[in-house]
Amino acid sequence: MTFVDEARAAARGVFALVMGDRGASRYFSFTQLGLVSSFIAVLAVTAVELVVTMALGSGGVFTSLVQTVIAYGAVLGASALYLRQIGRPDALAPFVVTINWSNAVLTVVLLVTVLVGLSFLGIVVLIAGLVVSINIARLVMTLKPVQIVLLILAQAAGLLVALLLIVLLFPPTPEQLAEATAAAAASSPPS
Repeated sequence: MTFVDEARAAARGVFALVMGDRGASRYFSFTQLGLVSSFIAVLAVTAVELVVTMALGSGGVFTSLVQTVIAYGAVLGASALYLRQIGRPDALAPFVVTINWSNAVLTVVLLVTVLVGLSFLGIVVLIAGLVVSINIARLVMTLKPVQIVLLILAQAAGLLVALLLIVLLFPPTPEQLAEATAAAAASSPPS
């Protein structure tokens, strides 16, 4: 199976996860080669995303890359710790493969929607990402409902730690703090 064939199969697998297909795992390769291919997909899409960011003049490519790596590491680390705690380390490789391919596919979809001017569809892609995450835990990792909730909580805790680390590494400028304060004041109910 070539990388392109694996990418096509993974894209079908991501669609199957969005639809809740119980056989979605058949589209992914959980071998060591499949794990490596999933990381190649994530790296390739991250590179494309950074090129698009530079082309759109959003700047901060290094900062964006570091933030992405920290957030990704936090989700994988928190998931690995949780799976070890519940005695399911066997579910880590399938999780990593499917989450990598899902991130790659959904990032490409999100980039296309932004580039063709349909950025309002971004919320649909985010909802699809949430559905995929739950279905990875449910259909691929075969976790029970309570375990899925706890996995999501562990990942959220990991992301919170990542956010704190990102704020320590890249503290907000006074202008950004003023914008955040103004936005918070505008959204608070009048007294």
